[in-house]
Amino acid sequence: MVDLPTLVAIAVSAKVISGVLLIYAWVTNRDTPALALWAIGFLLGAAATALIVIQERIGGVRPIDIADALLILAYGVMWMGARSFNNRKTRVIYLLIVPVAWFLVRRLEIWDFSDSTRIALVSSMLLCYLGLIGFEFWRSNRTLPSRRPLIVIIWVQAAVLLSRLLWPGWDLRAYTERSPAISSAEPIFFELLFQTVVGAFLLAFLMKERREEYHRRASFVDSLTGIWNRRAFLEYAPRRLSRAAIDKQAVALIAFDLDHFKFINDTYGHLGGDLTLCSFCKIVTDALRPNDLFARIGGEEFACLLVDVSPADAVAIAERVRCRFANLEIYSGQSLLRATVSSGLAMAGQLQPDLEALMSAADRALYRAKELGRNRVELEKTLARDANGVRNSEAVR
Repeated sequence: MVDLPTLVAIAVSAKVISGVLLIYAWVTNRDTPALALWAIGFLLGAAATALIVIQERIGGVRPIDIADALLILAYGVMWMGARSFNNRKTRVIYLLIVPVAWFLVRRLEIWDFSDSTRIALVSSMLLCYLGLIGFEFWRSNRTLPSRRPLIVIIWVQAAVLLSRLLWPGWDLRAYTERSPAISSAEPIFFELLFQTVVGAFLLAFLMKERREEYHRRASFVDSLTGIWNRRAFLEYAPRRLSRAAIDKQAVALIAFDLDHFKFINDTYGHLGGDLTLCSFCKIVTDALRPNDLFARIGGEEFACLLVDVSPADAVAIAERVRCRFANLEIYSGQSLLRATVSSGLAMAGQLQPDLEALMSAADRALYRAKELGRNRVELEKTLARDANGVRNSEAVR
Protein backbone atom coordinates (compact mmCIF):
# COMPACT_ATOMS: atom_id res chain seq x y z
CA MET A 1 0.00 0.00 0.00
CA VAL A 2 1.70 3.16 -1.24
CA ASP A 3 0.16 6.61 -0.99
CA LEU A 4 -0.28 8.77 -4.06
CA PRO A 5 2.31 11.50 -3.22
CA THR A 6 5.01 8.84 -2.86
CA LEU A 7 4.18 7.26 -6.21
CA VAL A 8 4.07 10.65 -7.90
CA ALA A 9 7.41 11.63 -6.34
CA ILE A 10 9.00 8.41 -7.63
CA ALA A 11 7.54 8.85 -11.11
CA VAL A 12 8.55 12.52 -11.33
CA SER A 13 12.08 11.70 -10.14
CA ALA A 14 12.44 8.94 -12.73
CA LYS A 15 11.22 11.15 -15.57
CA VAL A 16 13.47 14.05 -14.50
CA ILE A 17 16.53 11.80 -14.21
CA SER A 18 15.78 10.25 -17.62
CA GLY A 19 15.36 13.70 -19.14
CA VAL A 20 18.63 14.94 -17.62
CA LEU A 21 20.51 11.88 -18.88
CA LEU A 22 19.15 12.44 -22.38
CA ILE A 23 20.19 16.10 -22.19
CA TYR A 24 23.69 15.00 -21.20
CA ALA A 25 23.75 12.58 -24.14
CA TRP A 26 22.67 15.42 -26.42
CA VAL A 27 25.33 17.82 -25.05
CA THR A 28 28.02 15.27 -25.88
CA ASN A 29 26.59 14.83 -29.37
CA ARG A 30 25.04 18.09 -30.58
CA ASP A 31 24.36 16.81 -34.10
CA THR A 32 21.45 14.66 -32.84
CA PRO A 33 18.53 16.98 -31.97
CA ALA A 34 16.31 13.95 -31.40
CA LEU A 35 17.98 13.45 -28.01
CA ALA A 36 17.11 17.00 -26.95
CA LEU A 37 13.51 16.58 -28.08
CA TRP A 38 13.15 13.30 -26.19
CA ALA A 39 14.64 14.96 -23.10
CA ILE A 40 12.09 17.78 -23.34
CA GLY A 41 9.33 15.18 -23.68
CA PHE A 42 10.42 13.42 -20.48
CA LEU A 43 10.66 16.70 -18.56
CA LEU A 44 7.21 17.79 -19.74
CA GLY A 45 5.89 14.41 -18.65
CA ALA A 46 7.47 14.94 -15.23
CA ALA A 47 5.77 18.31 -14.87
CA ALA A 48 2.42 16.81 -15.91
CA THR A 49 2.80 14.01 -13.35
CA ALA A 50 3.67 16.46 -10.57
CA LEU A 51 0.49 18.44 -11.18
CA ILE A 52 -1.63 15.38 -10.26
CA VAL A 53 -1.23 15.96 -6.53
CA ILE A 54 -2.03 19.68 -6.65
CA GLN A 55 -5.57 20.36 -5.50
CA GLU A 56 -5.84 24.17 -5.68
CA ARG A 57 -6.49 25.94 -8.95
CA ILE A 58 -3.58 27.64 -10.70
CA GLY A 59 -4.69 31.02 -12.06
CA GLY A 60 -8.27 29.84 -12.07
CA VAL A 61 -7.39 26.69 -14.05
CA ARG A 62 -7.67 23.16 -12.70
CA PRO A 63 -4.19 21.56 -12.39
CA ILE A 64 -5.45 18.38 -14.04
CA ASP A 65 -6.30 20.34 -17.20
CA ILE A 66 -2.78 21.78 -17.31
CA ALA A 67 -1.39 18.29 -16.65
CA ASP A 68 -3.39 16.82 -19.53
CA ALA A 69 -2.21 19.54 -21.93
CA LEU A 70 1.43 19.09 -20.87
CA LEU A 71 1.14 15.31 -21.22
CA ILE A 72 -0.27 15.62 -24.74
CA LEU A 73 2.52 18.08 -25.58
CA ALA A 74 5.12 15.69 -24.13
CA TYR A 75 3.97 12.86 -26.39
CA GLY A 76 3.92 15.25 -29.34
CA VAL A 77 7.52 16.28 -28.64
CA MET A 78 8.50 12.60 -28.42
CA TRP A 79 6.86 12.05 -31.81
CA MET A 80 8.78 15.03 -33.17
CA GLY A 81 11.98 13.48 -31.80
CA ALA A 82 11.20 10.16 -33.51
CA ARG A 83 10.72 11.98 -36.81
CA SER A 84 13.96 13.89 -36.25
CA PHE A 85 15.69 10.55 -35.65
CA ASN A 86 14.59 9.59 -39.18
CA ASN A 87 15.78 12.98 -40.52
CA ARG A 88 12.20 14.23 -40.99
CA LYS A 89 11.23 17.72 -39.99
CA THR A 90 7.99 18.60 -38.19
CA ARG A 91 6.37 22.01 -38.07
CA VAL A 92 5.88 23.39 -34.58
CA ILE A 93 2.23 24.23 -35.38
CA TYR A 94 1.53 20.49 -35.74
CA LEU A 95 3.04 20.01 -32.30
CA LEU A 96 1.04 22.72 -30.53
CA ILE A 97 -2.37 22.53 -32.14
CA VAL A 98 -3.65 19.49 -30.20
CA PRO A 99 -2.57 20.43 -26.62
CA VAL A 100 -3.55 24.09 -27.12
CA ALA A 101 -6.97 23.12 -28.49
CA TRP A 102 -7.51 20.73 -25.57
CA PHE A 103 -6.51 23.37 -23.00
CA LEU A 104 -8.83 25.98 -24.53
CA VAL A 105 -11.74 23.55 -24.54
CA ARG A 106 -11.20 22.83 -20.85
CA ARG A 107 -10.36 26.42 -19.85
CA LEU A 108 -13.32 28.02 -21.61
CA GLU A 109 -15.59 25.16 -20.58
CA ILE A 110 -16.81 24.81 -24.14
CA TRP A 111 -17.67 21.19 -23.52
CA ASP A 112 -18.57 19.89 -20.08
CA PHE A 113 -17.89 16.18 -19.61
CA SER A 114 -17.13 13.76 -16.80
CA ASP A 115 -13.71 12.66 -15.60
CA SER A 116 -14.16 9.24 -17.19
CA THR A 117 -14.80 10.91 -20.56
CA ARG A 118 -11.75 13.13 -20.02
CA ILE A 119 -9.60 10.09 -19.32
CA ALA A 120 -10.89 8.35 -22.46
CA LEU A 121 -10.27 11.40 -24.68
CA VAL A 122 -6.77 12.09 -23.37
CA SER A 123 -5.86 8.41 -23.55
CA SER A 124 -7.08 8.31 -27.16
CA MET A 125 -4.87 11.24 -28.12
CA LEU A 126 -1.85 9.75 -26.38
CA LEU A 127 -2.56 6.40 -28.03
CA CYS A 128 -2.52 8.09 -31.45
CA TYR A 129 0.81 9.71 -30.68
CA LEU A 130 2.23 6.37 -29.53
CA GLY A 131 1.09 4.84 -32.81
CA LEU A 132 2.90 7.56 -34.74
CA ILE A 133 6.04 7.17 -32.62
CA GLY A 134 6.01 3.40 -33.08
CA PHE A 135 5.56 3.82 -36.83
CA GLU A 136 8.60 6.13 -37.01
CA PHE A 137 10.80 3.62 -35.22
CA TRP A 138 9.35 0.76 -37.26
CA ARG A 139 10.46 2.36 -40.53
CA SER A 140 13.88 3.44 -39.20
CA ASN A 141 17.12 1.53 -39.71
CA ARG A 142 16.24 -2.12 -39.03
CA THR A 143 19.82 -3.14 -38.28
CA LEU A 144 19.87 -1.29 -34.93
CA PRO A 145 19.56 -3.82 -32.04
CA SER A 146 17.70 -1.45 -29.66
CA ARG A 147 14.96 -0.73 -32.18
CA ARG A 148 12.89 -3.87 -31.51
CA PRO A 149 12.82 -3.71 -27.68
CA LEU A 150 11.96 -0.02 -27.94
CA ILE A 151 8.99 -0.85 -30.16
CA VAL A 152 7.93 -3.50 -27.62
CA ILE A 153 8.03 -0.87 -24.86
CA ILE A 154 5.84 1.37 -26.99
CA TRP A 155 3.38 -1.50 -27.54
CA VAL A 156 3.18 -2.15 -23.79
CA GLN A 157 2.56 1.52 -23.09
CA ALA A 158 -0.10 1.56 -25.79
CA ALA A 159 -1.74 -1.44 -24.09
CA VAL A 160 -1.83 0.48 -20.80
CA LEU A 161 -3.51 3.43 -22.50
CA LEU A 162 -5.93 1.08 -24.20
CA SER A 163 -6.84 -0.31 -20.78
CA ARG A 164 -7.72 3.21 -19.69
CA LEU A 165 -10.10 3.43 -22.63
CA LEU A 166 -11.74 0.11 -21.76
CA TRP A 167 -11.71 0.60 -17.98
CA PRO A 168 -11.46 4.33 -17.26
CA GLY A 169 -12.31 3.93 -13.56
CA TRP A 170 -8.73 3.98 -12.22
CA ASP A 171 -8.29 7.75 -12.31
CA LEU A 172 -5.70 8.60 -9.68
CA ARG A 173 -7.56 11.64 -8.45
CA ALA A 174 -10.65 9.53 -7.86
CA TYR A 175 -8.60 7.12 -5.78
CA THR A 176 -7.17 10.02 -3.80
CA GLU A 177 -10.62 11.26 -2.91
CA ARG A 178 -11.62 7.81 -1.60
CA SER A 179 -8.48 6.72 0.20
CA PRO A 180 -4.82 7.65 0.49
CA ALA A 181 -4.01 4.08 -0.51
CA ILE A 182 -4.25 3.30 -4.20
CA SER A 183 -3.15 -0.31 -4.32
CA SER A 184 -5.13 -1.09 -7.50
CA ALA A 185 -3.28 1.65 -9.42
CA GLU A 186 0.18 0.70 -8.15
CA PRO A 187 0.93 -1.96 -10.81
CA ILE A 188 0.10 0.46 -13.61
CA PHE A 189 2.12 3.21 -11.99
CA PHE A 190 5.20 1.03 -11.56
CA GLU A 191 4.77 -0.31 -15.09
CA LEU A 192 4.86 3.24 -16.43
CA LEU A 193 7.88 3.90 -14.21
CA PHE A 194 9.65 0.89 -15.72
CA GLN A 195 8.82 2.08 -19.22
CA THR A 196 10.18 5.53 -18.45
CA VAL A 197 13.57 4.27 -17.27
CA VAL A 198 13.99 1.53 -19.87
CA GLY A 199 12.63 3.73 -22.67
CA ALA A 200 15.14 6.50 -21.91
CA PHE A 201 18.07 4.07 -21.93
CA LEU A 202 16.87 2.44 -25.16
CA LEU A 203 16.56 5.84 -26.85
CA ALA A 204 20.12 6.72 -25.82
CA PHE A 205 21.39 3.32 -26.96
CA LEU A 206 19.53 3.71 -30.25
CA MET A 207 21.39 6.93 -31.01
CA LYS A 208 24.68 5.32 -29.98
CA GLU A 209 24.07 2.33 -32.24
CA ARG A 210 23.14 4.53 -35.19
CA ARG A 211 26.30 6.60 -34.69
CA GLU A 212 28.39 3.42 -34.59
CA GLU A 213 26.60 2.13 -37.68
CA TYR A 214 27.34 5.43 -39.45
CA HIS A 215 31.05 5.23 -38.62
CA ARG A 216 31.11 1.57 -39.60
CA ARG A 217 29.55 2.30 -42.97
CA ALA A 218 31.88 5.28 -43.40
CA SER A 219 34.83 2.93 -42.93
CA PHE A 220 33.44 0.85 -45.81
CA VAL A 221 33.20 3.78 -48.25
CA ASP A 222 36.03 5.07 -50.44
CA SER A 223 36.46 8.73 -49.50
CA LEU A 224 37.33 9.86 -53.05
CA THR A 225 34.81 8.09 -55.25
CA GLY A 226 32.00 7.44 -52.75
CA ILE A 227 31.72 3.74 -53.64
CA TRP A 228 32.52 0.73 -51.44
CA ASN A 229 36.17 0.07 -50.62
CA ARG A 230 38.14 -3.18 -50.46
CA ARG A 231 37.12 -3.84 -46.85
CA ALA A 232 33.43 -3.56 -47.74
CA PHE A 233 33.84 -5.80 -50.78
CA LEU A 234 35.49 -8.55 -48.74
CA GLU A 235 32.74 -8.15 -46.13
CA TYR A 236 29.70 -8.23 -48.41
CA ALA A 237 30.84 -10.38 -51.35
CA PRO A 238 30.85 -13.71 -49.43
CA ARG A 239 27.29 -13.00 -48.25
CA ARG A 240 26.17 -12.38 -51.84
CA LEU A 241 27.86 -15.61 -52.94
CA SER A 242 26.19 -17.60 -50.16
CA ARG A 243 22.77 -16.19 -51.03
CA ALA A 244 23.36 -16.89 -54.73
CA ALA A 245 24.27 -20.50 -53.92
CA ILE A 246 21.07 -20.94 -51.89
CA ASP A 247 18.98 -19.45 -54.71
CA LYS A 248 20.96 -21.44 -57.32
CA GLN A 249 22.00 -18.33 -59.23
CA ALA A 250 25.07 -17.86 -61.40
CA VAL A 251 27.49 -15.09 -60.45
CA ALA A 252 30.07 -13.04 -62.33
CA LEU A 253 33.04 -11.06 -61.09
CA ILE A 254 34.49 -8.27 -63.20
CA ALA A 255 37.95 -6.91 -62.40
CA PHE A 256 38.58 -3.41 -63.83
CA ASP A 257 41.96 -1.70 -64.15
CA LEU A 258 42.42 1.75 -65.69
CA ASP A 259 45.04 1.73 -68.45
CA HIS A 260 48.20 3.83 -68.10
CA PHE A 261 46.92 5.52 -64.96
CA LYS A 262 50.42 6.48 -63.79
CA PHE A 263 50.88 8.38 -67.05
CA ILE A 264 47.63 10.28 -66.41
CA ASN A 265 48.78 11.22 -62.91
CA ASP A 266 52.23 12.29 -64.14
CA THR A 267 50.82 14.30 -67.06
CA TYR A 268 47.71 15.91 -65.60
CA GLY A 269 48.53 15.78 -61.90
CA HIS A 270 46.61 14.12 -59.11
CA LEU A 271 43.56 16.29 -59.81
CA GLY A 272 43.35 14.80 -63.29
CA GLY A 273 43.78 11.32 -61.84
CA ASP A 274 41.05 11.90 -59.28
CA LEU A 275 38.66 13.19 -61.94
CA THR A 276 39.39 10.10 -64.04
CA LEU A 277 38.64 7.75 -61.14
CA CYS A 278 35.40 9.54 -60.22
CA SER A 279 34.26 9.66 -63.86
CA PHE A 280 34.87 5.93 -64.24
CA CYS A 281 32.91 5.15 -61.06
CA LYS A 282 30.00 7.24 -62.32
CA ILE A 283 29.90 5.29 -65.58
CA VAL A 284 30.03 1.90 -63.84
CA THR A 285 27.38 2.87 -61.27
CA ASP A 286 25.01 3.94 -64.05
CA ALA A 287 25.57 0.67 -65.91
CA LEU A 288 24.94 -1.64 -62.94
CA ARG A 289 21.76 -2.95 -61.35
CA PRO A 290 20.75 -1.86 -57.83
CA ASN A 291 21.85 -5.15 -56.21
CA ASP A 292 25.26 -5.36 -57.91
CA LEU A 293 28.31 -4.90 -55.66
CA PHE A 294 30.90 -2.43 -56.95
CA ALA A 295 34.03 -1.46 -55.00
CA ARG A 296 37.42 0.18 -55.34
CA ILE A 297 39.95 -2.53 -54.50
CA GLY A 298 42.96 -0.24 -54.52
CA GLY A 299 44.49 2.56 -56.59
CA GLU A 300 43.02 2.29 -60.09
CA GLU A 301 41.70 -1.25 -59.54
CA PHE A 302 37.99 -2.00 -59.13
CA ALA A 303 35.82 -5.09 -58.75
CA CYS A 304 32.16 -5.73 -59.48
CA LEU A 305 30.14 -8.74 -58.35
CA LEU A 306 27.04 -9.55 -60.40
CA VAL A 307 24.45 -12.06 -59.17
CA ASP A 308 21.91 -13.93 -61.29
CA VAL A 309 23.52 -12.97 -64.60
CA SER A 310 24.39 -14.90 -67.72
CA PRO A 311 27.86 -14.78 -69.32
CA ALA A 312 26.46 -12.84 -72.26
CA ASP A 313 24.86 -10.21 -70.02
CA ALA A 314 28.01 -9.91 -67.89
CA VAL A 315 30.15 -9.38 -70.99
CA ALA A 316 27.62 -6.85 -72.30
CA ILE A 317 27.87 -4.85 -69.05
CA ALA A 318 31.67 -4.87 -69.14
CA GLU A 319 31.69 -3.87 -72.82
CA ARG A 320 29.20 -1.07 -72.17
CA VAL A 321 31.43 0.32 -69.44
CA ARG A 322 34.52 0.01 -71.62
CA CYS A 323 32.96 1.80 -74.60
CA ARG A 324 31.43 4.64 -72.56
CA PHE A 325 34.65 5.26 -70.67
CA ALA A 326 36.80 5.18 -73.82
CA ASN A 327 34.54 7.81 -75.44
CA LEU A 328 34.31 10.02 -72.34
CA GLU A 329 35.88 13.48 -72.44
CA ILE A 330 37.39 14.44 -69.08
CA TYR A 331 38.46 18.03 -68.51
CA SER A 332 41.16 18.79 -65.96
CA GLY A 333 41.23 22.58 -65.96
CA GLN A 334 41.71 23.51 -69.60
CA SER A 335 43.16 20.14 -70.52
CA LEU A 336 41.17 17.38 -72.18
CA LEU A 337 42.16 13.86 -71.31
CA ARG A 338 40.88 10.46 -72.30
CA ALA A 339 41.38 7.12 -70.62
CA THR A 340 40.57 3.48 -71.22
CA VAL A 341 39.94 0.46 -69.00
CA SER A 342 40.82 -3.22 -69.25
CA SER A 343 38.44 -5.79 -67.78
CA GLY A 344 38.73 -9.40 -66.70
CA LEU A 345 35.52 -11.37 -66.16
CA ALA A 346 35.08 -14.66 -64.33
CA MET A 347 31.88 -16.70 -64.15
CA ALA A 348 30.78 -19.24 -61.56
CA GLY A 349 27.91 -21.72 -61.70
CA GLN A 350 25.11 -22.32 -59.24
CA LEU A 351 27.30 -24.02 -56.61
CA GLN A 352 28.86 -21.63 -54.10
CA PRO A 353 32.31 -20.58 -55.40
CA ASP A 354 35.28 -19.51 -53.35
CA LEU A 355 35.67 -15.71 -53.47
CA GLU A 356 39.45 -15.91 -53.57
CA ALA A 357 39.38 -18.37 -56.47
CA LEU A 358 36.84 -16.22 -58.31
CA MET A 359 38.99 -13.10 -57.85
CA SER A 360 42.07 -14.99 -59.03
CA ALA A 361 40.24 -16.11 -62.16
CA ALA A 362 39.11 -12.54 -62.88
CA ASP A 363 42.70 -11.31 -62.36
CA ARG A 364 44.02 -13.87 -64.85
CA ALA A 365 41.52 -12.65 -67.43
CA LEU A 366 42.49 -9.04 -66.63
CA TYR A 367 46.21 -9.73 -67.10
CA ARG A 368 45.41 -11.36 -70.42
CA ALA A 369 43.47 -8.25 -71.48
CA LYS A 370 46.51 -6.13 -70.59
CA GLU A 371 48.85 -8.38 -72.55
CA LEU A 372 46.58 -8.32 -75.61
CA GLY A 373 46.69 -4.53 -75.93
CA ARG A 374 44.45 -3.09 -73.17
CA ASN A 375 41.05 -1.42 -73.63
CA ARG A 376 39.33 -4.78 -73.97
CA VAL A 377 37.27 -7.36 -72.06
CA GLU A 378 38.49 -10.92 -71.47
CA LEU A 379 36.31 -13.68 -70.05
CA GLU A 380 37.41 -16.69 -68.04
CA LYS A 381 34.65 -19.11 -67.17
CA THR A 382 35.25 -20.68 -63.75
CA LEU A 383 33.37 -23.93 -63.24
CA ALA A 384 32.35 -25.43 -59.90
CA ARG A 385 34.65 -27.98 -58.23
CA ASP A 386 34.13 -31.48 -59.53
CA ALA A 387 33.61 -34.61 -57.48
CA ASN A 388 37.41 -34.97 -56.94
CA GLY A 389 37.65 -31.42 -55.57
CA VAL A 390 39.59 -30.17 -58.61
CA ARG A 391 38.60 -26.77 -59.93
CA ASN A 392 38.37 -26.55 -63.71
CA SER A 393 38.68 -23.34 -65.67
CA GLU A 394 38.02 -22.54 -69.27
CA ALA A 395 39.19 -19.45 -71.11
CA VAL A 396 36.60 -17.98 -73.45
CA ARG A 397 37.52 -15.37 -76.02
